[in-house]
Amino acid sequence: MKKAYFQYYETFENIAQKITDETARAAFRVKVINYGLYGTLPTIENDIEDMAFEIIKDLIDQQVHRREMNRANRARREQIKAEQTQEEKPSEPKAESKPKTAKFEKPTVEEVRAYAKEKSWNVDAEKFCAYYEANGWRVGKNTMKNWKAAVQNWAHNGYDGRRAGTIWNDNTTDADTEKYEEMF
Repeated sequence: MKKAYFQYYETFENIAQKITDETARAAFRVKVINYGLYGTLPTIENDIEDMAFEIIKDLIDQQVHRREMNRANRARREQIKAEQTQEEKPSEPKAESKPKTAKFEKPTVEEVRAYAKEKSWNVDAEKFCAYYEANGWRVGKNTMKNWKAAVQNWAHNGYDGRRAGTIWNDNTTDADTEKYEEMF
């Protein structure tokens, strides 16, 4: 079982430094590397080397175990994600899908006039159409979706054809000044 890599910790070198003979230390490093990459158990020469290798072997085995667990967890997460994706994608198209809304079509003056008459609203259809044509058939910042609702709002807010753009129907002020006129 050859591995592409393993981590040679500083601890491994600190343990190897306990071996005083330099050639034995170099041979020990080769044994650690062969175990880390190939999993081959070395032949142990003495008690110090045996104790040092047991510590390093445990650390390398923990690395291998962590790597295998991470690989298994990744595979499980990918499987769960694939299952969720399959659940979200129905094999057959839903019959209850929302119908697409029709694209807004601006009304003609005659349509506005007929609708206002049908509802008994006093709306100047020409001013209504001219107003919304000028602002791009928008209600605030949004594109108009239903011109009939706009006609209804136009009528209820007092844009009744006498003065477009205001809610007042005459030129009177709120103050009653007639009784004060003779004082001046």
